[in-house]
Amino acid sequence: MKKIWVLIAALLIPLTLSPAASAVQVVVISEPTHRLSDGVFFDDLLAIKLSPTGSLGILVYSNSKSVRSWLIDPATIEEILAMSNGYGVLDGATPTGQQIAKDWLAQFERVSKGQRIYSLIYGNPSNYWVDQLLKNELQTIKSGGKNALEQALIRSTSESAAINGEKQPLSKSNINLIKYMQRQINLLGTVVDKDELLSYQLRISQLLNPDIDKESISYLLKDFDKSITGMRNKLRVTKSKFTITSAKEELPITLVNNFDTPVNLKLSIRAINSKVVVSSVDKILLEPNSKQQVLLPIEVLASGESALLAQLTNLDNRPIGYPVNINLKLSVISPVATWITSGAAVLLFLAAIVQSVRRVRRRK
Repeated sequence: MKKIWVLIAALLIPLTLSPAASAVQVVVISEPTHRLSDGVFFDDLLAIKLSPTGSLGILVYSNSKSVRSWLIDPATIEEILAMSNGYGVLDGATPTGQQIAKDWLAQFERVSKGQRIYSLIYGNPSNYWVDQLLKNELQTIKSGGKNALEQALIRSTSESAAINGEKQPLSKSNINLIKYMQRQINLLGTVVDKDELLSYQLRISQLLNPDIDKESISYLLKDFDKSITGMRNKLRVTKSKFTITSAKEELPITLVNNFDTPVNLKLSIRAINSKVVVSSVDKILLEPNSKQQVLLPIEVLASGESALLAQLTNLDNRPIGYPVNINLKLSVISPVATWITSGAAVLLFLAAIVQSVRRVRRRK
């Protein structure tokens, strides 16, 4: 795998830079993810690979007098940096890699000083699946990954033209799940600043690395799906219930925005039966990291039980987040019921008068 990468990368490096260009040694640093979406490591194998005799350690600890050019996966550097800052392992085992990661980063800084660094596409994904699933997001992933690498290394980098030619074996359910997750990111991107969604976009790219085996990719995608659920729940309607005692009321509906930027959206409301009449609320501004109440006008037509289906949407009425049921207990006599009751009372009164008149006539 790495030999193929070295060959591809070498062909992509301009040969007209200098006469010494032909002596340039290309080094590829890329490793499939060892973390879950919440940052917890699901194994400690990265520590072994970063050791001086490990597959990633050899690349920086081996003696070389050649001028080197570095092709680096930003996701790999981020995981090494996270390990160096202290980390936990899913099974509760004692982590062994913090100092190993620190030493590796220090060694990499020494051997790469003054040399050219190229940023691979974040996660080093399969080019086939990027073209099939992430084509419209590719530029965002490239620029986001390059910025992430520069922040991690605290130095400038160049964007690499190298691509991963291997095809990852994805099942139909894997593909459908990735498409679903991408749709949710795109939907939220119509109301939320896209920088706040970048980490989710980069994670999809990272999970398309063809070195992730078939069993692991299914596990990692299910784990990431939980993060997508959490992302969608950052914008939500709070579930609630009300007892209504008046024919017309305004219900205080609580909306939540857990993003760091303001959001413009709508509140779509639908009654589940004909006992109430309600209208949707257009164009609501939710402040960052806030809870906000909107007053929802409602008219009761009959007593009993009812509910409202509430759904946040973007300004084009496309659904955002999850729909919520708002349960209603209707303890009010509606105008229609009042008219019917009053009419019945009048008829009973008239009937009583007629009966009294008949009795008087009979006595006479």
